[in-house]
Amino acid sequence: MERCPQCRARLKSRSVCGRCEADLSILQTIFETADILARQAVKALAAGDVSAAVRRAAAARDLHATPFHCALAGFLINR
Repeated sequence: MERCPQCRARLKSRSVCGRCEADLSILQTIFETADILARQAVKALAAGDVSAAVRRAAAARDLHATPFHCALAGFLINR
């Protein structure tokens, strides 16, 4: 996350915005969890466990719908 979703200030790797003092720690945790789930989906696919890969990719997309997470989930669901 490069900018605060509240005030759009640039963030400097902190969990509190320097401008509006919004606590972003929960949001950062959600984004990190989505990335972990996406990595787990790729590993599950490589291991041949397609159903686990689909579940993890969909969970990643639902938490943080980045273009990558959406593409990964779409690719796996349409297999």
